Amino acid sequence: MSLLDAVSNSTSGLSAQSFALNTISGNIANSSTAGFKSTDTHFADLLAETGPSPQQAGGVSLSTRSSLQLQGTIASTDVATNLAISGDGYFIVKPNTGSANAPSFGGETGYTRRGDFAPDANGYLVNGAGYYLFAGPSASTPVQVSTGSASPTSLTVSPTGALTVSNADGSTKSLGTMTLAQFDGAENLAPLDGGTYLATDASGAPSYGFSGSSIATGSIEQSNANISDQFAKMIETQQAYSANTKVLNAANEMLQDALTMYV
Repeated sequence: MSLLDAVSNSTSGLSAQSFALNTISGNIANSSTAGFKSTDTHFADLLAETGPSPQQAGGVSLSTRSSLQLQGTIASTDVATNLAISGDGYFIVKPNTGSANAPSFGGETGYTRRGDFAPDANGYLVNGAGYYLFAGPSASTPVQVSTGSASPTSLTVSPTGALTVSNADGSTKSLGTMTLAQFDGAENLAPLDGGTYLATDASGAPSYGFSGSSIATGSIEQSNANISDQFAKMIETQQAYSANTKVLNAANEMLQDALTMYV
Protein backbone atom coordinates (compact mmCIF):
# COMPACT_ATOMS: atom_id res chain seq x y z
CA MET A 1 0.00 0.00 0.00
CA SER A 2 1.35 3.40 -0.98
CA LEU A 3 1.24 6.47 1.24
CA LEU A 4 -1.45 7.97 -0.97
CA ASP A 5 -3.51 4.78 -0.55
CA ALA A 6 -3.12 5.08 3.22
CA VAL A 7 -4.34 8.68 3.11
CA SER A 8 -7.29 7.72 0.89
CA ASN A 9 -8.31 4.73 2.99
CA SER A 10 -8.03 6.54 6.33
CA THR A 11 -10.01 9.48 4.95
CA SER A 12 -12.72 7.09 3.78
CA GLY A 13 -12.72 5.47 7.22
CA LEU A 14 -12.98 8.84 8.99
CA SER A 15 -15.97 9.81 6.84
CA ALA A 16 -17.72 6.49 7.48
CA GLN A 17 -17.11 6.55 11.25
CA SER A 18 -18.26 10.18 11.43
CA PHE A 19 -21.51 9.17 9.71
CA ALA A 20 -21.91 6.27 12.16
CA LEU A 21 -21.39 8.61 15.13
CA ASN A 22 -24.12 10.91 13.82
CA THR A 23 -26.47 7.95 13.50
CA ILE A 24 -25.73 6.74 17.03
CA SER A 25 -26.21 10.27 18.39
CA GLY A 26 -29.63 10.38 16.74
CA ASN A 27 -30.56 7.05 18.33
CA ILE A 28 -29.53 8.28 21.77
CA ALA A 29 -31.35 11.60 21.33
CA ASN A 30 -34.55 9.72 20.44
CA SER A 31 -34.34 7.06 23.13
CA SER A 32 -37.40 8.60 24.79
CA THR A 33 -39.35 9.35 21.58
CA ALA A 34 -42.53 7.31 21.24
CA GLY A 35 -42.40 4.73 18.45
CA PHE A 36 -38.83 5.62 17.42
CA LYS A 37 -36.93 2.91 15.54
CA SER A 38 -33.14 2.97 15.88
CA THR A 39 -30.88 2.97 12.82
CA ASP A 40 -27.76 0.84 12.43
CA THR A 41 -24.79 1.58 10.17
CA HIS A 42 -23.27 -1.29 8.21
CA PHE A 43 -19.76 -1.21 6.72
CA ALA A 44 -18.36 -3.10 3.74
CA ASP A 45 -14.82 -3.21 2.34
CA LEU A 46 -14.40 -1.85 -1.18
CA LEU A 47 -12.86 -4.49 -3.45
CA ALA A 48 -10.92 -3.92 -6.63
CA GLU A 49 -12.96 -3.72 -9.82
CA THR A 50 -11.94 -3.76 -13.48
CA GLY A 51 -13.75 -2.48 -16.52
CA PRO A 52 -14.57 0.95 -17.97
CA SER A 53 -14.47 2.50 -14.48
CA PRO A 54 -11.82 0.54 -12.56
CA GLN A 55 -11.72 0.82 -8.78
CA GLN A 56 -8.75 0.05 -6.59
CA ALA A 57 -9.16 -2.02 -3.45
CA GLY A 58 -9.34 -0.19 -0.15
CA GLY A 59 -11.67 2.14 1.66
CA VAL A 60 -15.14 1.41 2.96
CA SER A 61 -18.72 1.83 1.86
CA LEU A 62 -21.62 2.18 4.27
CA SER A 63 -25.34 1.66 4.38
CA THR A 64 -28.01 2.17 7.02
CA ARG A 65 -31.01 0.16 8.03
CA SER A 66 -33.75 0.98 10.52
CA SER A 67 -34.73 -1.70 13.03
CA LEU A 68 -38.39 -1.49 11.98
CA GLN A 69 -39.07 -5.12 12.86
CA LEU A 70 -37.94 -4.73 16.47
CA GLN A 71 -40.85 -3.66 18.66
CA GLY A 72 -40.34 -1.33 21.59
CA THR A 73 -41.87 -1.84 25.02
CA ILE A 74 -45.53 -0.86 25.35
CA ALA A 75 -46.00 1.45 28.31
CA SER A 76 -49.18 2.80 29.87
CA THR A 77 -49.53 6.59 29.77
CA ASP A 78 -53.06 7.11 31.14
CA VAL A 79 -53.66 9.47 28.20
CA ALA A 80 -56.97 8.38 26.71
CA THR A 81 -56.04 8.98 23.08
CA ASN A 82 -52.56 7.40 23.10
CA LEU A 83 -52.40 4.23 20.99
CA ALA A 84 -49.83 1.45 20.72
CA ILE A 85 -49.63 -1.40 18.21
CA SER A 86 -48.83 -4.83 19.58
CA GLY A 87 -47.57 -6.89 16.66
CA ASP A 88 -47.01 -5.89 13.06
CA GLY A 89 -48.53 -2.93 11.26
CA TYR A 90 -48.47 0.84 11.02
CA PHE A 91 -50.87 3.69 11.70
CA ILE A 92 -51.95 5.52 8.55
CA VAL A 93 -51.11 9.21 8.87
CA LYS A 94 -50.94 12.42 6.86
CA PRO A 95 -49.57 15.92 7.57
CA ASN A 96 -51.75 19.02 7.72
CA THR A 97 -50.80 20.93 4.58
CA GLY A 98 -53.20 23.75 5.40
CA SER A 99 -53.50 25.81 8.58
CA ALA A 100 -54.90 25.21 12.05
CA ASN A 101 -58.08 27.09 11.16
CA ALA A 102 -58.40 25.57 7.69
CA PRO A 103 -56.74 22.14 7.82
CA SER A 104 -56.02 20.27 4.59
CA PHE A 105 -54.78 16.73 4.26
CA GLY A 106 -53.76 16.34 0.65
CA GLY A 107 -50.13 15.43 1.39
CA GLU A 108 -48.40 12.07 1.07
CA THR A 109 -49.72 9.15 3.07
CA GLY A 110 -47.26 8.08 5.72
CA TYR A 111 -47.00 5.10 8.04
CA THR A 112 -45.86 5.24 11.64
CA ARG A 113 -45.69 3.39 14.95
CA ARG A 114 -45.64 6.67 16.86
CA GLY A 115 -48.94 6.66 18.71
CA ASP A 116 -48.73 9.60 21.12
CA PHE A 117 -51.95 10.96 19.63
CA ALA A 118 -53.88 13.83 21.20
CA PRO A 119 -56.79 15.93 19.90
CA ASP A 120 -55.93 19.24 18.26
CA ALA A 121 -58.15 22.34 18.40
CA ASN A 122 -60.57 20.65 15.96
CA GLY A 123 -60.63 17.36 17.86
CA TYR A 124 -58.53 15.56 15.22
CA LEU A 125 -55.99 13.07 16.52
CA VAL A 126 -52.42 14.21 15.83
CA ASN A 127 -49.19 12.70 17.17
CA GLY A 128 -46.17 14.47 18.61
CA ALA A 129 -44.52 14.70 15.18
CA GLY A 130 -47.52 16.54 13.71
CA TYR A 131 -49.02 13.66 11.71
CA TYR A 132 -52.76 13.06 11.77
CA LEU A 133 -54.33 9.63 12.27
CA PHE A 134 -56.56 8.30 9.48
CA ALA A 135 -58.88 5.35 10.05
CA GLY A 136 -58.16 3.86 6.64
CA PRO A 137 -56.74 4.54 3.17
CA SER A 138 -60.03 5.89 1.82
CA ALA A 139 -60.76 8.24 4.76
CA SER A 140 -60.89 11.91 3.68
CA THR A 141 -60.44 13.40 7.15
CA PRO A 142 -58.52 12.33 10.28
CA VAL A 143 -60.09 10.53 13.20
CA GLN A 144 -62.03 13.17 15.17
CA VAL A 145 -62.65 12.30 18.81
CA SER A 146 -64.30 15.54 19.93
CA THR A 147 -65.72 18.83 18.82
CA GLY A 148 -65.40 22.14 20.65
CA SER A 149 -63.58 22.12 23.99
CA ALA A 150 -64.75 18.70 25.15
CA SER A 151 -62.07 16.08 25.72
CA PRO A 152 -62.68 12.33 25.66
CA THR A 153 -62.23 10.42 28.89
CA SER A 154 -61.42 7.17 27.12
CA LEU A 155 -60.94 5.70 23.67
CA THR A 156 -61.35 2.03 22.92
CA VAL A 157 -60.38 0.02 19.85
CA SER A 158 -61.97 -3.40 19.44
CA PRO A 159 -60.07 -6.39 17.99
CA THR A 160 -61.77 -5.62 14.68
CA GLY A 161 -60.82 -1.93 14.79
CA ALA A 162 -64.11 -0.41 15.95
CA LEU A 163 -63.41 2.98 17.55
CA THR A 164 -65.52 4.16 20.47
CA VAL A 165 -65.01 7.31 22.51
CA SER A 166 -66.43 7.95 25.99
CA ASN A 167 -67.17 11.47 27.19
CA ALA A 168 -67.16 13.06 30.63
CA ASP A 169 -70.98 12.99 30.80
CA GLY A 170 -70.96 9.20 30.42
CA SER A 171 -72.11 9.17 26.80
CA THR A 172 -70.33 7.13 24.14
CA LYS A 173 -69.93 7.70 20.44
CA SER A 174 -68.88 5.38 17.64
CA LEU A 175 -66.12 6.79 15.44
CA GLY A 176 -66.26 4.06 12.82
CA THR A 177 -63.61 1.44 12.15
CA MET A 178 -59.88 1.86 11.76
CA THR A 179 -57.31 -0.44 10.20
CA LEU A 180 -53.54 -0.84 10.06
CA ALA A 181 -51.21 -0.87 7.07
CA GLN A 182 -49.17 -4.04 6.62
CA PHE A 183 -46.05 -4.46 4.44
CA ASP A 184 -44.33 -7.60 3.18
CA GLY A 185 -41.06 -5.67 2.91
CA ALA A 186 -41.44 -3.33 5.89
CA GLU A 187 -37.66 -3.14 6.34
CA ASN A 188 -37.51 -1.27 3.02
CA LEU A 189 -39.83 1.59 4.00
CA ALA A 190 -38.25 4.99 3.38
CA PRO A 191 -37.83 7.24 6.44
CA LEU A 192 -39.57 10.60 6.24
CA ASP A 193 -39.37 12.39 9.61
CA GLY A 194 -40.76 12.09 13.10
CA GLY A 195 -40.82 8.29 12.97
CA THR A 196 -42.93 8.32 9.80
CA TYR A 197 -42.18 6.24 6.71
CA LEU A 198 -43.20 6.11 3.06
CA ALA A 199 -43.92 3.05 0.94
CA THR A 200 -41.32 2.17 -1.71
CA ASP A 201 -41.12 -0.29 -4.58
CA ALA A 202 -39.00 -2.52 -2.35
CA SER A 203 -41.47 -2.41 0.56
CA GLY A 204 -44.41 -3.11 -1.72
CA ALA A 205 -47.83 -1.51 -1.57
CA PRO A 206 -49.59 -1.80 1.79
CA SER A 207 -52.32 -4.27 2.56
CA TYR A 208 -54.81 -3.41 5.28
CA GLY A 209 -55.94 -5.28 8.36
CA PHE A 210 -54.75 -6.33 11.78
CA SER A 211 -53.21 -9.69 10.81
CA GLY A 212 -53.15 -10.83 14.41
CA SER A 213 -52.01 -7.47 15.80
CA SER A 214 -53.93 -5.46 18.37
CA ILE A 215 -54.07 -1.86 19.56
CA ALA A 216 -53.64 -0.89 23.20
CA THR A 217 -55.30 2.36 24.23
CA GLY A 218 -53.91 4.71 26.86
CA SER A 219 -50.46 3.41 25.95
CA ILE A 220 -47.54 4.11 23.63
CA GLU A 221 -44.82 2.00 22.11
CA GLN A 222 -41.53 3.25 23.48
CA SER A 223 -38.35 3.74 21.46
CA ASN A 224 -36.47 0.53 20.70
CA ALA A 225 -33.12 2.32 21.02
CA ASN A 226 -31.31 0.73 23.97
CA ILE A 227 -29.15 3.37 25.69
CA SER A 228 -26.49 0.96 26.96
CA ASP A 229 -26.13 -0.66 23.52
CA GLN A 230 -25.89 2.73 21.82
CA PHE A 231 -23.19 3.98 24.20
CA ALA A 232 -21.22 0.77 23.65
CA LYS A 233 -21.45 1.33 19.89
CA MET A 234 -20.40 4.96 20.37
CA ILE A 235 -17.23 3.92 22.25
CA GLU A 236 -16.37 1.36 19.56
CA THR A 237 -16.98 3.89 16.78
CA GLN A 238 -14.91 6.57 18.52
CA GLN A 239 -12.01 4.12 18.83
CA ALA A 240 -12.25 3.31 15.11
CA TYR A 241 -12.35 7.02 14.31
CA SER A 242 -9.26 7.58 16.47
CA ALA A 243 -7.41 4.71 14.74
CA ASN A 244 -8.11 6.22 11.31
CA THR A 245 -6.90 9.59 12.58
CA LYS A 246 -3.59 8.05 13.67
CA VAL A 247 -3.11 6.37 10.28
CA LEU A 248 -3.83 9.66 8.49
CA ASN A 249 -1.42 11.60 10.72
CA ALA A 250 1.32 8.98 10.27
CA ALA A 251 0.88 8.97 6.49
CA ASN A 252 0.93 12.76 6.43
CA GLU A 253 4.18 12.88 8.41
CA MET A 254 5.78 10.34 6.09
CA LEU A 255 4.70 12.33 3.04
CA GLN A 256 6.17 15.50 4.55
CA ASP A 257 9.44 13.67 5.20
CA ALA A 258 9.49 12.38 1.62
CA LEU A 259 8.87 15.86 0.21
CA THR A 260 11.63 17.29 2.43
CA MET A 261 14.11 14.85 0.94
CA TYR A 262 13.58 16.36 -2.52
CA VAL A 263 13.61 20.04 -1.54
